Amino acid sequence: MDEVDLAILEHLCKDSRMHSTEIATALDLATSTVHKRIEKMRETGIIKEFTVKVDTNEVGLNVTTFIGVNIEQSKRINIINRLKTIDDVLEVYELLEPYDLLLKVRTFDIHSLKENVLQVLGNMDGIKDSQSILTTKCHKEKSCVILKK
Repeated sequence: MDEVDLAILEHLCKDSRMHSTEIATALDLATSTVHKRIEKMRETGIIKEFTVKVDTNEVGLNVTTFIGVNIEQSKRINIINRLKTIDDVLEVYELLEPYDLLLKVRTFDIHSLKENVLQVLGNMDGIKDSQSILTTKCHKEKSCVILKK
């Protein structure tokens, strides 16, 4: 990764649909250079995916919940792998404190939160306890920000 790669990523983080030609013009580079660097970043796993940011309220995903989970450490890998299969669980983080794991969950309503996530957690082997934090409004959410050094 060099300054050019970071500059390309900065543009893609703002708009992942930005065309290589547009980025090349902004950075005073050849389009082929930008295209090759993007492909290399995809192949090496630096760019994991190109995605769409949806207005969750407009599509009815009205409930965003953060769930702190304490687990039996001997079952950590199995629990994490199981959590990855739950569609409503968007993100899973390992923590030092105050929980072992932190989940970001998005559901249509409280009923689907209970049925699709909380009941599954309650029945999952190795989960000691969990605490849910329901949000009321999001003021800022980004997946990534790349700023040149």
